[in-house]
Amino acid sequence: MKRVLLVLIILFMSLPTAANAAAVATISSPSHRHLDGTFADDALATELAPTGKFGALVYGSSLYVSLWRIDPAFIEDVQSMSVGYKLSGGADGVGKDVAIAWLKKLKASLIGSRIEAIAYGNPSEYWIRKFFPHDRNFYLSASAQRLSALLQRNVAAAKNYDSTQYFSLTSAQERLLRISAARIDSSSAYLDSASLENYKLDEAKILNPTISPSWRQTLAYDLAANVNTLRNSVRVSDGKFTITSAQQNVPITVINDFPQPIAVDLLIHSANEKVYVEDIPNVLVPGKSKVQVLVPLKVYASGDSGFIVTVKGHVDSVYGQSVTYPLKIAVISPIATWITGAAALVLFGAAILKSLRRVRRNKGVKGELREH
Repeated sequence: MKRVLLVLIILFMSLPTAANAAAVATISSPSHRHLDGTFADDALATELAPTGKFGALVYGSSLYVSLWRIDPAFIEDVQSMSVGYKLSGGADGVGKDVAIAWLKKLKASLIGSRIEAIAYGNPSEYWIRKFFPHDRNFYLSASAQRLSALLQRNVAAAKNYDSTQYFSLTSAQERLLRISAARIDSSSAYLDSASLENYKLDEAKILNPTISPSWRQTLAYDLAANVNTLRNSVRVSDGKFTITSAQQNVPITVINDFPQPIAVDLLIHSANEKVYVEDIPNVLVPGKSKVQVLVPLKVYASGDSGFIVTVKGHVDSVYGQSVTYPLKIAVISPIATWITGAAALVLFGAAILKSLRRVRRNKGVKGELREH
């Protein structure tokens, strides 16, 4: 009897421990997707299966969970799988049905439980403070809003990051992150709020402490490529011109793909001394549109020349690539005309002088003949 009572006491004492151990469930993993949405591998399909890491969590122990801590980046990966997806090599992913079933089971398991959003991509707070010191709270609040929209449930924002861990970054990764952050900041005024949020959240994915060094490097290059599209959102179109007068205006087109208007300066340099051009400041281009700008040229000599245009934002950021506009100059400029005219006058005067000398010489010869 005593032995049975002792067993019951042990079981009773162990129940709260088991319940507490299962009371909180955390769903987070480094992203399996490139930042363009393609999957690098199909490992997540295995992890979502009932016997996998995240499958066992929702299929097996979900009844004991009272608080779900979920990374919205992870849910986005699973939702992307659930509509069909491609791997980076071009093959079709195999986890569509697994993802659909897992999401259905997760949403059922969330009923009656509290949900807390982990910072998007589960980055280390150490590096967030290092690279984005003003965005520490933004990542927490934006993650809660993102997860609430994904799950269609009320979601609490985490007060802290899961990790404050330091881990090493290569010099290339640090440089890419700083360049990308600067480009995003300089373009933030011209982006809609959703696009700006997406760019910032992509930065956080790279700073997950459990990402392998090679995958972190890949994501850093992905970020640089994505941010480069911001650089090309404002640009000038190509063109070439034939110049037929000493002073002529040539049209170039400035294109703005941002949803908001932007004011830019056109920095213009001549390719050689045959033409003279000046910068054109404060060109206003409405959002999602293009404007034509006339570039005044002064021509000094005929032949081949050109001018180079660089688009500069008002926060010292350069947009697009510098574009060279070739010029074929088929006109004699006033200076060239003056030089040519002066040369002609000199030649004409020399010819007259030569004629006068010839006339005088002839007169002298005739006079000598008369004397004889």
